[in-house]
Amino acid sequence: MGVSSTHQFIPLACDDNESMIVAMENENNHSTMDEVLDALLAKVGYGRFHTTLLVLCGFGWLADNMWLQTVAMILPRVQEHFSVDDKWIGSVSSALFMGMMFGSFFWGNFSDKRGRRLPYTMTLVITSVFGILSSFAFSFWSLCLLLFCLGFGVGGNMPTDGALYLEFLPKEYHYLLTFMSVFFSFGAVLASVLGYMILPYTSCPEPTAENVLPDCDLATQNTGWRIMLFSVGVVTLIMLAARSFCLRLPETPKYLLNHARRKETIIVLQDIAKFNGNHDVDIQDCDLHHQASPPATAYEDHDDTDANERDGLLTSTQSYSPTPPSSPHDNDVGLYATVATTHHRASGDLQQDASSSLVGHKHTTSPTLTPVTTLTPDQDSVWTILLSDHWRRTVFLVWGIWAFTSMAYTMFNVFLPKYLETLGFDGESVPTRKDVYWDYMIYSIAGVPGSVLASYMIETRLGRKGTMALSAFGSALSLFFFSIISSRITMLISSSAVSFLATLLYAVIYGYTPEVFDTNIRGTAVGSASGLGRVAGIISPILSGVLLTVRMTLPLYVSVAGFVMVGICILLLPYETRSRASSSVSSPAMTPNPSN
Repeated sequence: MGVSSTHQFIPLACDDNESMIVAMENENNHSTMDEVLDALLAKVGYGRFHTTLLVLCGFGWLADNMWLQTVAMILPRVQEHFSVDDKWIGSVSSALFMGMMFGSFFWGNFSDKRGRRLPYTMTLVITSVFGILSSFAFSFWSLCLLLFCLGFGVGGNMPTDGALYLEFLPKEYHYLLTFMSVFFSFGAVLASVLGYMILPYTSCPEPTAENVLPDCDLATQNTGWRIMLFSVGVVTLIMLAARSFCLRLPETPKYLLNHARRKETIIVLQDIAKFNGNHDVDIQDCDLHHQASPPATAYEDHDDTDANERDGLLTSTQSYSPTPPSSPHDNDVGLYATVATTHHRASGDLQQDASSSLVGHKHTTSPTLTPVTTLTPDQDSVWTILLSDHWRRTVFLVWGIWAFTSMAYTMFNVFLPKYLETLGFDGESVPTRKDVYWDYMIYSIAGVPGSVLASYMIETRLGRKGTMALSAFGSALSLFFFSIISSRITMLISSSAVSFLATLLYAVIYGYTPEVFDTNIRGTAVGSASGLGRVAGIISPILSGVLLTVRMTLPLYVSVAGFVMVGICILLLPYETRSRASSSVSSPAMTPNPSN
């Protein structure tokens, strides 16, 4: 069934003088840290806190796609304003993607080492500040620089917001992480609506049969792209305000427990229950004593946190205190050491870890497990785990999925407005800018149902992998049809199909990636995958600009090939993360591919 049946751990025994390894036992006899916390999260239940957090974390994903679509829509106007050649106009999008790449790596790594709370706020701070400043750019390259800085902020939302929300969710509600991608679609819709309302009326006059090259005062008549950037920056600022004042977020329980901050974990869990209106939940320190330890790459008990963080949900007027320890040493207890990590390793990996178990303080309340004082992992150890035999195949395939999806979708999406402006069909009039932005708005709206449907499909027999594969190959087929269209109506249908299926694909990718990796490597894993996706996003606009000069439909064929590669990578993934028994929080999180 699940790979967890092969997990084996070596518990440590303890007497008054020393601790020693006494036996190797199967994981079935001792719960892993994630299983214990999943049980406690189920005890806390789902409620108003999680719904509020769903919206606030969704704002980060909304901002990500809103800015991507905004930049795509203003490209023709920016090109006209600064007289930029076709082969260089893609530099605007590439600058944004480059900033997103650095932001993904930086904020993903930061969240693993220092927690999820600061990235949750700072990503939108940076995005709103540089978004508003970009509307005052005085040259093409200054605009690129400001968008790079903006990308550094908004690029951190994908790797941190999804991981943060997942670590507060009871296991049976993990499908909501996929549903959260509906905000990603809303970002595109909001940008396209703003573009439709602003750009056709605040740009240079369109050519007509009587006046092929109309005069344009760029300073006064071509201000639509500046208004667009400023407006989206203000929207981002409003979302930042909502995050700051609607819910003062505590650190995630899984991060706290992974770093041996047990007292704070209990306080946060009880405060969440209180916020949800469940005043009967009573979580005691002994509820955490039955867990197996964190990974062999151990963590330090950060007991020097500030008072605000210890208060759990900072909007609460009353804080909770855990049950007093049964011995004077209980408050010094770190997480219990095991020889094996909780990375779903096979038993063959266990022996090499035996010598790395650290023995710490004396503990008298547990006869079988020994408390330890542990050390904070450096980034090298996280990468060592990610590139270990167990994770290597999954990591490389996930990286490929993110990179090829970004390349294929970006190559089509970034130049779609410009492509639509130059598109003409026999017997049909040349589309106006208003027509183009209307078509683009329809294209964006078509993606919304994809996000909603994805949250249902992943819980069917298709699972995560089947849903992703179906949407990837479907996107490739829809793009091929788009490349051979012969009328405006077929163009709308095929482009809407691309939007629907690509959004469905992204929705599952965003949920699957943090789901498949363990807590202590999750931020780095998602951040690196997102970062590589941004690398592809950097290359795609420039490459697409070059290909457009060769043949108008050439970027579309490259996009088709990209989605096919995504589908192949998905089929090769070793794990399906759909739970076989969602009602049981102790069920294995991952199911191996039967072919492996």
